[in-house]
Amino acid sequence: MTMIYIFHGDDQFASRNAFNNYLDQQKNTEVLRLDSKSSDPDIINNFINSQSLFSTSKVLAISNFFSITKTNLNKIIDIIEKSKSLELVIWQNKNITPTQNKTFPGAQIKNFPINKILFSSLNQIRPKNLKTFIPTFRKVLKTEPFELYLYLIKNNLRKQITSYTSFNKELLKKTYLELIKIDYQNKSGQLSIPKELAVEQSLYRLLK
Repeated sequence: MTMIYIFHGDDQFASRNAFNNYLDQQKNTEVLRLDSKSSDPDIINNFINSQSLFSTSKVLAISNFFSITKTNLNKIIDIIEKSKSLELVIWQNKNITPTQNKTFPGAQIKNFPINKILFSSLNQIRPKNLKTFIPTFRKVLKTEPFELYLYLIKNNLRKQITSYTSFNKELLKKTYLELIKIDYQNKSGQLSIPKELAVEQSLYRLLK
């Protein structure tokens, strides 16, 4: 019997952490980790149907399963459904659709939505919206992990860079690179001012 777990939602940081933490807890198992680009049906078929050296249970972990090309996805689903003993663990970097939700009827699905105030603050990242954004920014920092918030802000700016934006593109790119640098300096202990202030100053220049 195949056990299936799906981690998804707008809060990519939390869903990804839960996915990785779950896999880290799988002891005495043979784990194959793939993503949407490396998920080849033949590789998966060989993994599932080959004899394990130590007769351990098998775990197939796929990131962005529902982003696999349709032809390969259908083949992989067929292989999985024919398996008699497998644990499938899926992480999707966004909310899955109702149709995708029905792919594996017996799956245990864990959704990670973004906190409403956090979501609101991300929507406030607009030109000349400094007075509205900063109070919300400071409020979010009191309730949400800094790493999560910075990750989502960077993701928001990156999406605007690659699609429509009402910001000046050069200023937007500069701010995005500044946030990457702040993140690196914070993690490496090189940041000379509080991380929250560094991010606020960078966004101040973008939103003023």
